[in-house]
Amino acid sequence: MKKTAYIDNNILIDFEDNEIGRFDLIENVDNRIVDLYYSAAHLQEAHEMKESDPSSFHSRLERRCKSISRLTKNKYFYHELPSNQVHKMILEPKEVYETITAVSFGQSMMKAMMNMIDEEQKKSFREQLNINPLRINNYSPKEVIEHINTKLGLFGDMSIVKMVEQSIDFHPQGKTFGLHNRIAGLFEFIDMIGYWKDKYTQKSNYARLWDSNHCYFGIFCDYFISNDRRTRNKAKVAYEIYNIATKVTSSTGSE
Repeated sequence: MKKTAYIDNNILIDFEDNEIGRFDLIENVDNRIVDLYYSAAHLQEAHEMKESDPSSFHSRLERRCKSISRLTKNKYFYHELPSNQVHKMILEPKEVYETITAVSFGQSMMKAMMNMIDEEQKKSFREQLNINPLRINNYSPKEVIEHINTKLGLFGDMSIVKMVEQSIDFHPQGKTFGLHNRIAGLFEFIDMIGYWKDKYTQKSNYARLWDSNHCYFGIFCDYFISNDRRTRNKAKVAYEIYNIATKVTSSTGSE
């Protein structure tokens, strides 16, 4: 039976740096994989290279687009708004990049949104719930969900899903939100409580938005491949909560 896989951005970078080839990647994960997919999130992350080194940005972007084409054969997941439907397409990365940069305020608005809660507020929230990050990092996804729900239940009729849904209800555009928004909210919430918490940097909150995006597009494939252990573990919790059958794995085939 033919299989499909969606690749995280770190897999793309390893491929670009010749640390792994397309054939070896497929052999390591599942030799029945016939298609690898990318999304606009890969180009959003590529756009961030502009800030780190503006002088070489255009050559690096061209190289990144070529790497995406070589690895995925231009197999693309298009997320349609406002329907939130995802379509499989054949589209060159350069064309996708042009669409994501058409509205210039989009990136800055998302950055501002993801940085609304500071690290001190997150620490205070963890202390109120009395959750030990080192302990829950050794739990299975199902055990993590049960543990957090038990802690939240001490504060009333609350659970992880209810917390995410409540956040969406409070958002002015919440009625248009789809599963990708819910997974983004979930990633932010479980990171906030310390589960496989990302190392804090000025860009870590914004980077987590793309991690959750990659996780979301993974649901349309048999495999979601990532070499970021934090992302893999958060994705497993998300897939457990939303009953997604996608398998999460690294480029070596390990979970």
